[in-house]
Amino acid sequence: MPVALRWFLGRWPGPGLLTAFIVYSDLSIAAGLLAKDVGLTAIGGTVLFPVITTLAVVAMPLLHCVAHMAFATVVLAHVAVRTVHAEVASDWVVVAHSLTMLLMFASPLILMVYVSELRSRAKESLVDPLTGLHNRRGLFAALEANAATNPFFEPTVMSAVAADVDGMKSVNDNYGHHIGDAVLVDVAQHLRALADNRWIIARLGGDEFACIAIGRPADLAAPTTNLVSGLTQAQVVSGRTVSVGSASVRIDASCDVRQSAHEVLRIADWEMYWRRRTHGRA
Repeated sequence: MPVALRWFLGRWPGPGLLTAFIVYSDLSIAAGLLAKDVGLTAIGGTVLFPVITTLAVVAMPLLHCVAHMAFATVVLAHVAVRTVHAEVASDWVVVAHSLTMLLMFASPLILMVYVSELRSRAKESLVDPLTGLHNRRGLFAALEANAATNPFFEPTVMSAVAADVDGMKSVNDNYGHHIGDAVLVDVAQHLRALADNRWIIARLGGDEFACIAIGRPADLAAPTTNLVSGLTQAQVVSGRTVSVGSASVRIDASCDVRQSAHEVLRIADWEMYWRRRTHGRA
């Protein structure tokens, strides 16, 4: 209770204090159980270990959790053997209780591993597996996260740069899809090199790429010009060039970020295709 009150009224303890508390809890619970004269009471008290396991799984590294669970399992086995020898309960009752306790020890860890796997899969669903950039879903998710964590300043714009590889179909037809994949990876590397941290970079599908940033017009004017210029002059694998378009739309805190992104990408796409027709690129 003193420890609980201290944490409740103060701040959450650091890793060192948490480790010390769990070690203290394990040792004190084990001492209390082994000091019991009645084996049946002692084996019932092992239910306290899963409570500590829950805290360990949430707050400690995996290795520490495994050490705690191993210690609790050893204590459980010792108490179970004592109970069987004392003949105060049926062997099957002791076995059933022991197996239940083992399941309770493992359940929090299994749950955390499962949650970690779900998070990993969710993250993968936002990333383009070929280039490592955001995919379309990841682009919108990153924009929403950016808007939620960064305050809007007036005036604020959303700027987009859209890029397509010129003659991508002929690359796949003449050289094979493995060369086409190499072209896409090369474009992604150019984008990473040319864009600073303010830009969210994505492969929208096929040979379509996009970069979006939110900020003051004066802060984004030069970076947008530099990004467009750098991509226009880029020479990627197989000698392909890149057609580029850019656009900006004004936004504020009341705007729907996804809708604004769709709008600015539509305008940037239109400018990109207009430039492609103007320069005669296929």
